Order: sequence, then C-alpha cells, then structure tokens
Amino acid sequence: MRYDIVIIGAGISGLTTAAALFEKGVQNVLVVDYQQDRGGFASPFHQMASFSLEREIVQKSHTLPYDIWTQATVIGFFPGDGGEAHQIYVQTVKGTKTVEAKIVVIASGALEKPREAHRIAGTRPAGVMTPSMVAQLLKRGFLPGEKITLLDTGRMTKGIAELLADQDVELYMFDSDEWEVVEVAGRARLEEVRLQHWANQDRLSQPCDTLIYSRGRIPSSFFLKGTPVKRDETHAILIDEKGRTNVERVFATGSCTSLGDDEHLVSIGLARNMVPELLKSVK
Repeated sequence: MRYDIVIIGAGISGLTTAAALFEKGVQNVLVVDYQQDRGGFASPFHQMASFSLEREIVQKSHTLPYDIWTQATVIGFFPGDGGEAHQIYVQTVKGTKTVEAKIVVIASGALEKPREAHRIAGTRPAGVMTPSMVAQLLKRGFLPGEKITLLDTGRMTKGIAELLADQDVELYMFDSDEWEVVEVAGRARLEEVRLQHWANQDRLSQPCDTLIYSRGRIPSSFFLKGTPVKRDETHAILIDEKGRTNVERVFATGSCTSLGDDEHLVSIGLARNMVPELLKSVK
C-alpha cells in the first residue's frame, strides 16, 4: 500500500491535519491510531462545553474520504533516503500491514505523567489514578472510589470534577498552582494524601481512598527509538515552527513535539501551521 501522506495518530492534531489536507484537495491519505475511537486521550471529555472545538473536529473527521485505521499500532518506521518512500509497519486487528508513504506526519500525542514519574514519596497502594484512567472507568459505569482527592492541573481534571459531580462520592479538589502532593500513604488501598502549599510550605493530610493525579506529559514517540528522528530529553520530537523534523519529508505536530503543551491547547494551531509546508512537499 502506498500513500502520499500517512498521519500517525487520530487525535486532535492528526484529525486537524487530515481535514486541512482534504480542504486543499489532497486525496491519497491514511490515518492510523492504536485506540479504538478517534479523538485522542481527551475524547471522554469531548461532550463538555470546554471541549466543543475538539468535538467538532472529531465529528468532521467522519465525513473525510480517507482511510482511517483504528486499533492499528505502528511497530516499525524506516525513513526513506534520497527521496525514497518511507516504510511503516502497522499491526492491525487483521495482521501486520506494510505501508509506504511519500510524507509522514507524526501526531501520536502524549500520555499523562503519573505519580510514579514524579517520585512522590510513600507506599504504592491501589487507588492512585490519572484523569484518563478515571474517565474510562466512569465510561464503563465504575466509580474510582468513594472519598476522592483530585489535584487540579487543567482542563481534563476540571472535566473529571464535572463527571464526578453527579456521583455519590466525596470530592476534595486542590489547585496545583497552590498545592503539590508530596506523599501518599496506605497499604492495600490508599488511605491518605499529604500535600504541601507552594507559597508558605504549610502541609495538610487529606484522608481518601483515591487520588487523581497527573502533572506534565510523556510524548508518545516510543516507536521512533532507533530511527534518525531527533527527540529531546523528554522524548518530545524536535520540530521547527512549520512542523519539520530533522528528517526530510517527516513532519510532527501536537503534544508529542517540542512545541506541544500539557493541555493540548496548541495542537490545533500547530497542525494548521504545518499544512502549507506539507503541501509543498506533496507536489
């Protein structure tokens, strides 16, 4: 299979890129994503007013004539030399497929950075979760706990608070601009969270059975290990303002890049700014 452009990732930046390419008349495009549903990690929140633009982008993607493979994981990427096609190996539910592309756009997003990545002191009890994990539990009809501490770090944590508002739970919400989690305690299940105030260093202990926590992002660029595509110390793909990487005809956009942000707020703009450069390369 050969395409003019392959977009790795059907999150907001990937779908924004696809829609913009279609508006410019580009026809031969493939989008692949390992998740079952398009829209990225924030998709459980798209019905909320603060995610209305993301919701519109996902809805529009269903009208595109492009091949969009979900539950499809990139397991190998081999950039072409001297104008040769890039080769991509994709594991799908129907087996492994080999795809060739004139241009590759990496829009693979980023994972939430959990408690473990911050080396927060304490034991390792059950009940410490990221916002996306909680959203998936709620989507399936499960409550994460009964007495919940939530560190508010932005749109997704506010979305979680909104999802929990109608549930029979006790919710204790702390602003991450004022408080940081410094320790968790509990044996089999979380029993207490200890927080410290940024300004005055005061500490408090909050009894709870669940902590919803994430701070920062982990770019989903693992499949690039061993390739010449350059990444920074956080594994974010290094790009310029036009989305170009150090490899010819390989572009990247969104939260998996060095210009991305934790809240995914700049993803749409990055994707749109990249498209004119893509059009030059596809001709």
